[in-house]
Amino acid sequence: MVVEATDDLGLALRARREASGRSLRDIADVTKLGVRTLEALERNQVDRLPPGIFRRSVVRAYAEEIGLDPEATLLAFLERHPDNLPPPGRMAGPVAEAPMRMTSTTDISPWLVVGLVVAVVVLLVVVVLQWTQRDASVSPGAADDRHGALAHARTSEPGRA
Repeated sequence: MVVEATDDLGLALRARREASGRSLRDIADVTKLGVRTLEALERNQVDRLPPGIFRRSVVRAYAEEIGLDPEATLLAFLERHPDNLPPPGRMAGPVAEAPMRMTSTTDISPWLVVGLVVAVVVLLVVVVLQWTQRDASVSPGAADDRHGALAHARTSEPGRA
């Protein structure tokens, strides 16, 4: 369904909403738009609506919720309140014509690879140093003390001479 042709779009939207028996609070709860924003739309207070694509989203969401065609309602809105954005449904400029480009592993920067290699080497050096420090922390005499105690225990056993 399309909004009726009238100069006062806000009034037409309000009449449609009231005919459906819904309050602004009902619409706000479903669309997650503020009641003040919806009031501004119904009063044609465009300067109180959010700018750019957000304004368009408000119009679409409101129209859809009251049973109107969102795109047709948006076009009617833009006829009365033009903005500097491209027409709905189209992107403007070279972005629209540029083909999508998939990235691949060949797009990895050589500096990133060098940085990763350096990080791995530094990590390995730290691990090796920690390993050697741990082995060096055991005193060399501790092993001799254990062997000496074992030898002493064998010689002091009864029956051994």
